[in-house]
Amino acid sequence: MQSKICVLQVIPNLDVSGASQGCIDIANFLSQQNHESYILTYSGDKIFEVNDYKNKVINASVHSKNPIIIIFNILKIINLIKKLNINIVHARSRAPAWSSYLACKITGTKFITTFHGTYNYNNSLKKFYNSIMLRSDCTIAISRFIEDQIRSKYSIKPKNLQLIQRGIDVNYFNAQNIKHEKINELKKKYNFSEDTIKILLPGRLTKWKGQLILIKAIKEIIKKTKIKISVIFVGQDDNLDLKNKLIYQIKKLKINNTFHFAGVSNDMVSFYGLSDIVVSTSTDPEAFGRIAVEAQSMGKFVIASNHGGSTETIINEKTGYLYSPQDHIDLADKIIQSIKQKKYCSSSVSIAGINNVRKNYTVLEMCKKTLDVYKKIIL
Repeated sequence: MQSKICVLQVIPNLDVSGASQGCIDIANFLSQQNHESYILTYSGDKIFEVNDYKNKVINASVHSKNPIIIIFNILKIINLIKKLNINIVHARSRAPAWSSYLACKITGTKFITTFHGTYNYNNSLKKFYNSIMLRSDCTIAISRFIEDQIRSKYSIKPKNLQLIQRGIDVNYFNAQNIKHEKINELKKKYNFSEDTIKILLPGRLTKWKGQLILIKAIKEIIKKTKIKISVIFVGQDDNLDLKNKLIYQIKKLKINNTFHFAGVSNDMVSFYGLSDIVVSTSTDPEAFGRIAVEAQSMGKFVIASNHGGSTETIINEKTGYLYSPQDHIDLADKIIQSIKQKKYCSSSVSIAGINNVRKNYTVLEMCKKTLDVYKKIIL
């Protein structure tokens, strides 16, 4: 085995997704360990988080599903493999995986994929398209849920299936980083009183993230209790059609002053610090669900849909509650219960969440395990 590894990761965009963060984390870790690392991508706001990005990030239309562009990408990847002495190509999405697979076949380069999502497999053509993620020298599943999906939904069995759960930077998502002056600024901005229970739902405004479920749940809480609640949606909100529908529903239910759309933030530590309870209301299963892990790392109580990755990362009744997916009544009851039982301000709950993440979901552990896979694959 050669001592120095040279990896080319291929991903459509370096955006706010978990796949992008994982790609960046691995790239920076490889550089720190004196290995060579490059990323081939189309674009993205997080490119600048890659160490030495001007030399390490290469642009190409790898986001495209156009067969002609995929062919051009094959040639591009072949050229990079030869020019940069790449010995592992690691694809993190299906379209670039097809280009990467064929380029690796032609050049004899090792090919690795990470299965980042459940993907849609409602017909045989779609399943074949997805199956490229399993035609590699090693397929990495980001959660036990995804590992089970791979084993149960696909007839193609991967040559080498490895479970490497996602990890977060526990030094960044740390309550010690909370700056109280910023918390006070946010309280003033959103006019929060001291007795307001602040609920945070981080994530892009998209239907399957379930913002509407939370809106209905809050209305139920207001009907049943006298608890003073405010909700903050933080995340990309350029889906104006959905945003307008949510605003319409909020107005229709006459809870206008309860909800706040904060948009994208580069300071999630402050929003986590501000919140009392963090919720994940996804109507479809999260492949992993970084929000629940980040929130626990910040010592916050989490309430999440009882499916997908959240069932692994949350210790039900201890670090959070799991509620029946899409059931706003159950969600409302879980929020009420967490408030009445003071779960949101319990030091034992906070410590349990932090310990859970530090034991199981650190970015350092994720990177070490990935590097071990790289080393084994080029033996």
